[in-house]
Amino acid sequence: MYLKELEINGFKSFSKKSDLNFTTAISGIVGPNGSGKSNVAEAFRFVLGEQSIKNMRGKKGEDLIFTGAAGRAQRGAVKVVFDNTSKTLDIDYKEVSIERIVSRDGSNEYLINGSKVRAKDIAELLSAANIGSSGHHIISQGEADKILSINPKERKSVIEEALGLKAFTLKKHEAERKLVKADENLKEVLAEQRSVAPRISYLKREVDKIEKARSMKEELRVLYKMYFPTKKKLQDELAVQNNHVQKLNQDIEAINAEVRALQEKLTSVTSVSGVEEKTQELVLVEKELQVLKGIKAEKEREIGKADARIEIATEEKKRYEIYLQQQEEHTSLEKLSAAVHEIWMKWAKSLMETETLSAARIERWNKLMVPYANLPEDEKEKDRAQARVLTTVLDEEDAARIPEFDDTKLGRLQTEKESLQKEIETLSEKEVALEKKRDELDDVRDSSETVGQKVQIEILTIEKKKSELLGNLNGYRMRAQQLESQVSAFNVEEAAARGFFGQETDSFFTAEQESEQPEMNVKDKITRLKVLLENGNLGSSGEITEEYNKLVEHKRFIDEQIQDLKATQESLNELISELADQIEIRFREGLEKINTAFARFFQTLFSGGRAEIFVTEIPLKKEFEDDPQEYELGVDLSVSLPNKKIRGMSMLSGGERSLTSIALLFAMSSVTPPPFIILDETDAALDEANSKRYGDMIELLSKESQLILITHNRETMSRAGILYGVTMGSDGASRLLSISLEQGEQFAK
Repeated sequence: MYLKELEINGFKSFSKKSDLNFTTAISGIVGPNGSGKSNVAEAFRFVLGEQSIKNMRGKKGEDLIFTGAAGRAQRGAVKVVFDNTSKTLDIDYKEVSIERIVSRDGSNEYLINGSKVRAKDIAELLSAANIGSSGHHIISQGEADKILSINPKERKSVIEEALGLKAFTLKKHEAERKLVKADENLKEVLAEQRSVAPRISYLKREVDKIEKARSMKEELRVLYKMYFPTKKKLQDELAVQNNHVQKLNQDIEAINAEVRALQEKLTSVTSVSGVEEKTQELVLVEKELQVLKGIKAEKEREIGKADARIEIATEEKKRYEIYLQQQEEHTSLEKLSAAVHEIWMKWAKSLMETETLSAARIERWNKLMVPYANLPEDEKEKDRAQARVLTTVLDEEDAARIPEFDDTKLGRLQTEKESLQKEIETLSEKEVALEKKRDELDDVRDSSETVGQKVQIEILTIEKKKSELLGNLNGYRMRAQQLESQVSAFNVEEAAARGFFGQETDSFFTAEQESEQPEMNVKDKITRLKVLLENGNLGSSGEITEEYNKLVEHKRFIDEQIQDLKATQESLNELISELADQIEIRFREGLEKINTAFARFFQTLFSGGRAEIFVTEIPLKKEFEDDPQEYELGVDLSVSLPNKKIRGMSMLSGGERSLTSIALLFAMSSVTPPPFIILDETDAALDEANSKRYGDMIELLSKESQLILITHNRETMSRAGILYGVTMGSDGASRLLSISLEQGEQFAK
């Protein structure tokens, strides 16, 4: 890669387009003071991306645009062209042109091969070739000894750039910038994560409630499919029972008609008065017996009704006890245990009657009895107490909730049933006495051979049959009443089911889902689930689930962002560490090479002496007095002139400082040669002897880099292959003249 051309148009003193073609290793730019020679060096700084107007001897962007007697340009432009056949610049062009344009309003345009780019893009492209807008390869007028006067930290930066570490430094700074951005983004994402976490937690609880309600509703659906098919069976059985009742009513009506016919026949028969009296008495006994049986049957029907009411009341009590049990779930276990123990003690003392228990209930009782002590020592009493407590505890355990229950209702019903049972016992005793009397009168009937007696016997036989039919009729009626009560319970449950499942309830009655559980267990579970669903405040909003799912998805996205950002942080930290290590290693290796070259160039220029550069630690300012001392690295230098005793760089003369800085700059350029070097009157303070040494060093350096020399020194001019003369007329515009010294030499020969 080498520099081909520099084009200046409207920049500073160049009012019109001026081209400088660099076809030799060393090019010289000469001219009188004030002609605009140094503007060429500043044109290089400008096009290569210099952002400080002060470094280009201006105060604002407008100062860089030509203004003179020849007119006033509206913009200033500089273009530099490189041969990129070697692909030193990371761009797929054999020739690369970089152009920068500044307008009167201070705006800038940057172009690479005619395409607009950013200043950053130009800096990154040139950094790979160890080129920049400032540094060791562009030394402007009066800056020759700047490398000596700057502080160690700045000197270290200049040396890093000279060693080609700018690309690594730019990458490191870019990585650090990205790391800061990643840290900021991570803080924002973490803050967002913290902000959504409470809402997600709340919605999670609500969704769990909803899912629990759905699960319970599904369980209720299954239980209904087990429960409702029984209704059809009950309805079918009820229809059969009603048919029996209707048939028996018809049979009894037929018997009544037959009895009436026989009674009419009996009145027409004349019989012996004694037998007739006995027969009439027998008839009276039979009638009384029938009345008694009718009363007894009616009482038995009332007992059946009482049983149905007791069954319903018992069911209501179970549900109410479940309701109470669920309400007491929030009390402490100690209070619950104490209450149960107190209840058990009352039961154990008062309920000692023998109970018939199944093996399963006894097994469950034994498990329930583990926590209790102080049972009666007598084994018989112990068994009775266990049986009674077991029955009571299991009834409480299996109960379902009912919002309200009159605790005296069941007692009143039991009392009514016991009263009916006593009345039936009394009627049974009377029935036995009447049947005995009837049997005695039957003996008289058996001895009677009259037609009247036979008719009466036939009537009694028919009445007996009627009594049997009435007994059967009462049984069918009682069963029908029980079935009607059960069907009514199904109707109530059906209304509740429709509240949960709507039209879907119709399908429950035809479901073929068999239950392995007793019907009462299924009904109890249904009641329990209904109470939980109706009173449990479990929620059912689809919006909550939708919002929860969206937030969970958003949190998943945030978590992925956090992982990505953490991975980015880790990657950037690794990259920064690697770049820092590379910069450190290359810097120390390069510094050693520069130090060697510096000593060699210094001895050449001063015909002896000693010079070296070295790393030094610079203490950083403490924020607090107790903080540990921290340091940053810099580069310092020391020199020793032959035959002179000096202490410090301040004791050097102007020429000595100039030669020392030239030695160091040339040493830096020789270690990592840039494509070109611009030296603006760096030889101004040199005498003739030193100018010759300077010229020898330039020729040596030109083997690695193109040199553009702005000079007044004849010795320096003699080393150039082409000279550009800069003049300025009365219009204040710079003009270029060129002469090829190589061609002139050949022509002279």
